[in-house]
Amino acid sequence: MAIYPDKKNGKLTGRFRVELQRGGERYRKRWDTYAEAEGDEMAVQAAWAAGEATPAPGEAPGAPTVHTFDSVIPLAKGTLWDGKSTEDTCWAHIEWCANLLCRKTRLDAVDTHSIDRVVKALKAEKKAAGTINRYLSHLRTFLMWSKSRKYRTLPVAGDDGITFDWQDEAEGRIRWITFEEEKQLEAFLVHTEREDPDHAAAAAAVWDLIDIAIETGCRRDEMLTAELAQINGLRLHLWETKTDTPRTVPLTQRVRDKLVSLIAQGRMPTRRGLRSWWNRARVHMGLENDDDFVFHACRHTCATRQVDAGVNVFVIKEWMGHKRIETTLRYAHVKPQNLEDALVRVGDYRRAANENSQISAENSLPTLHPTGVGMGVNLQPTGMAA
Repeated sequence: MAIYPDKKNGKLTGRFRVELQRGGERYRKRWDTYAEAEGDEMAVQAAWAAGEATPAPGEAPGAPTVHTFDSVIPLAKGTLWDGKSTEDTCWAHIEWCANLLCRKTRLDAVDTHSIDRVVKALKAEKKAAGTINRYLSHLRTFLMWSKSRKYRTLPVAGDDGITFDWQDEAEGRIRWITFEEEKQLEAFLVHTEREDPDHAAAAAAVWDLIDIAIETGCRRDEMLTAELAQINGLRLHLWETKTDTPRTVPLTQRVRDKLVSLIAQGRMPTRRGLRSWWNRARVHMGLENDDDFVFHACRHTCATRQVDAGVNVFVIKEWMGHKRIETTLRYAHVKPQNLEDALVRVGDYRRAANENSQISAENSLPTLHPTGVGMGVNLQPTGMAA
C-alpha cells in the first residue's frame, strides 16, 4: 500500500500521505483527501511506467491539489454530455452554478446548503420550476461524474448525500395549433412577399420544419440534428431522444421529401433562426401575449389530432416516445368534445349490437359451470385475449 493516513506527533492529521519507491528513487507527498492522494499515486506510477521522470510533488498530472469547479470542468468537457444535442445547454447551466457558488469552491464543499443557494438564485431570476429542475439535474449529473472519478470524495446520492430541492412542475395547459392558425403560419412564412430572397428562403424553411413537426410530433432538436442516415423509406429513426429511448416515426411521402430537402440542401434552420421567425409569426398573428404559443405546440398538436382521430392511446404513446402512459393521457382530456364523441360512438355501437346478433354474441359472457373447475370451460369471455 502506497497511501497512508498522515500523522504528526503520533496523532492523525486527517490528511493522507503518498509514499512510492522505485529503485533508489523515492516519492513522498501529502494530500488533504484520499481521492487526491490516490490520483497522485496513479499519476506517478503512470509516469514511471512510461519511462518518464518522476513528477515533482504536487505537480502530478491529473491530480490537482484541490478539486474545484475550475479544475474539474475542463476535465469533464469532451466526455460528459459529449455529442448530446443539449451539450451546450448542460454546460451553460454548470458554468452558471460554478460562478454562483465560486469557481474555486472544492467539489467536496458542495452540499445541501449549496443547492439551496442555487434554487434561491434561480427563483430570484424568475426561472420556471421546470427550468430550475434542469439546472439541478445537470449539477447532480456533474457531481456524480466527479464522484465516479474521485474528484469528489463525498457521496452525492443516498441518505448521506446531497438533498436536491426538486420543484413541483405544474402541467400547465396543453396548447395546440388550430387549423386556422396553421394556415396563418403558412401564409406569413411562405406567401408573404419579401424583398430579400435569403429572408424568403429562410422563412420557407422554417415553415417546412413547422409542417414536419405537426405531422410527426418530433421534438425541435430531434429534427434540427436529423441526418439522412436516419431516414429509411418512409420512416425516421431517432436514436437519441429526450427519454433516452430510441423510436421510429412514420412519414408521409410529402413530409419525407421536405425533411430530406432541409437536410440534403443545407436548408435546416438554426435554433436562433427558428426562434426569430417563430416570434415574428406570433406577433403577426396577434399572439405575442400567448406564452403557450411556442414551437413545442407543434408536438402537442400532433398528439391532440391523433386523439381526435380516434387513434389508440397506447399507439400515441409509442409514436410520441412518452415514457409513461400518464403523459399521453393528458391529451385524452384536451377537448370536452372528445367525451361527447365517445358517447355518440357508444350509442352507435349499441344500436349496431342490437341489430346484429353476431356482435351481441361475441360480447356476452360465456355460460359457466357452477364450479368452473375441471370442466374444460374457458373462463375468458369470447374475443378477449387470455
